[in-house]
Amino acid sequence: MNAFRAMLFVSFFFLVACGPQEPIRLGFIGGLSGRVADLGEAGRNGAQIAIEEINQAGGIGGRKVELVVRDDEQSPEKAIAAVEELIALRVEAIVGPMTSAMAEAIMPISEKAGMVLVAPTVTARKFFGLADNFFLIMSSTRDDAGLSASFHYDSSGFRRVAAIYDMKNRAYTESWLEDFTVPFQELGGNVVPVPFLSTPEAKLGEIVDKALESVPDAIVMITGAADAAKLAEKIRERDQKAGMFAAQWAATERLIEYGGKAVEGMVLHNYTDRQSEAPRMQTLRTIYRSRFHRDPGFAGVAGYDAASVILHAMLRRREKQSLGETLLGNGPFPGAEGPITFDRFGDSSRVPHITVIRNGEFVALQ
Repeated sequence: MNAFRAMLFVSFFFLVACGPQEPIRLGFIGGLSGRVADLGEAGRNGAQIAIEEINQAGGIGGRKVELVVRDDEQSPEKAIAAVEELIALRVEAIVGPMTSAMAEAIMPISEKAGMVLVAPTVTARKFFGLADNFFLIMSSTRDDAGLSASFHYDSSGFRRVAAIYDMKNRAYTESWLEDFTVPFQELGGNVVPVPFLSTPEAKLGEIVDKALESVPDAIVMITGAADAAKLAEKIRERDQKAGMFAAQWAATERLIEYGGKAVEGMVLHNYTDRQSEAPRMQTLRTIYRSRFHRDPGFAGVAGYDAASVILHAMLRRREKQSLGETLLGNGPFPGAEGPITFDRFGDSSRVPHITVIRNGEFVALQ
């Protein structure tokens, strides 16, 4: 009888030891509710697709990867609570946050904990050139805002621009505004800043009236997609001729869904080539369209890339090497549009693109 019990114990131990291993947890922080949910949802969806690719290929060392998602609600307090919770859950790294304002809130906490964050869409200049655990998938506002300034001065012929910018994400919007204003003024143009705070109660008509007081050639919207769409409607109600363009933050697929005819002809600047024929991009686009019934857009691509570099760094990590060290020294890593490499500060570089909305689609200009 004792021998039989011993055999049962050994069999049970063998089954437990050979059973499924605990999954590796990867965190995600982004706004999944409210006025900028489109950015967070796309980032989360892209990250999930990258994880599924790795899991289908056998996972990391035979272990599956799962995404632990937290909604920061675009609230610093919620973002802080989210990062603290993910750190307590001992996630390997975090994809996110999706906005510069939330990065500002959580970076002191993640740095103190030594947690690696790979931010898909944070581009405010203040986060670049720092020796930290904060890795950036996209180039800074200096590149795309600078391109916007030269394009609209030289090609669009704009000389006076009213800039409507959202103070709720001021780390980004003020960075973009400055990086546009300086070169635009150096070329001979003039920029009239029009700040506002994005809330459901914001009186966007009055904000547009204030912008039009300066009789601008064009209005640039440094806002999320929902606000840009509504602002475009208000502009077109008041002025059919004023030019309109927007910063990358607004360049999600929801801009067209929300704005309809009002956003036709709007020019946008972003770091994603929507027409890319790179094999990974084509695969991502096909999967994303099938599952979510829209294109991934820049945020979906960036979310995919952020998760991809983390996962492939984990596959390449050597014994006693930290994840941050691997990201800095073992690249390039596969991204949707091509290889991704980080410099010694954990910053990467992308070529900015200019698109225009025509017939309800983003069309490349350059």
